[in-house]
Amino acid sequence: MQTKTVALAVGLLVVGALGGVFAGKYLPIPYAKADVVSQAEAQKLVDGLTHGVGKVEKTFAGPGGLTGALVQIDGRPNILYLTPDGKYLVVGTVFNAAGENQMRQEAMELGLIPKPETPEALAKKAADADSFVLGSGGPEITAFVDPNCIFCHKFYEEAKPLIAAGKLRVRFVVVAFLKPSSAGKAEAILGAKDPAAAMAENEKGFDEATEEGGIQPAKDPTPATVSAVQNNTKLLEQSGEVATPTLLYCNDHNAVVLKHGLPDKDLGSFLKEIHSLEHGSCKNS
Repeated sequence: MQTKTVALAVGLLVVGALGGVFAGKYLPIPYAKADVVSQAEAQKLVDGLTHGVGKVEKTFAGPGGLTGALVQIDGRPNILYLTPDGKYLVVGTVFNAAGENQMRQEAMELGLIPKPETPEALAKKAADADSFVLGSGGPEITAFVDPNCIFCHKFYEEAKPLIAAGKLRVRFVVVAFLKPSSAGKAEAILGAKDPAAAMAENEKGFDEATEEGGIQPAKDPTPATVSAVQNNTKLLEQSGEVATPTLLYCNDHNAVVLKHGLPDKDLGSFLKEIHSLEHGSCKNS
């Protein structure tokens, strides 16, 4: 039991880091050249921490003089870092001086997570995804949303009057990853006869205190609906970060822009600076 607990704790910490989730303060670690700790030395240290559960598959030069180690723990790939003397393990996200997630970059290089699609390619895929558009006028933007995402809820509420006034169209691509109930709620929305009405039900009953959408999870979703939610979520992963809302829109230079999170200004002002994203391509309006 102790063996399993320790190994699982390490796995969860590192998997969380790969997903871009971190807690507390961090210090950026600059690059510094150092000798790479051997795979055998790394294995000894990992054995001590995971009680023999973790298997070091390779070591490589990491940032700031650290040695990176690709470690399998309970069949799941993880990245750990070792100090130059090989005596200590570092578990968690490592950032460079520009605030970029170095672990994410190395995970992509190792093939643990896919390299992100270009905004243009992602926009075309999103246009063909199982989605729906609210609004009949104004520029169109694409929004990846999770039913339990409070910032998606804020986006929806701010967009609603602009949609009603014919000033904005939003293509909603519903995904599921935030909470255990997210998948069932996403399936309830996409599997509904009127997904727009189901989305409205979810947002009307959204509980901001618990950050829970108001719609009840689907009890018996069709395989097609389950697949649609899974495919939408995989598509979000291709953006380079599993975060909602993730927006796709066209700027003044007729280029597709990808943004994780809400716009930096209110939507009314934001609309003055964008053009329409029609079927995955920019269209001046």
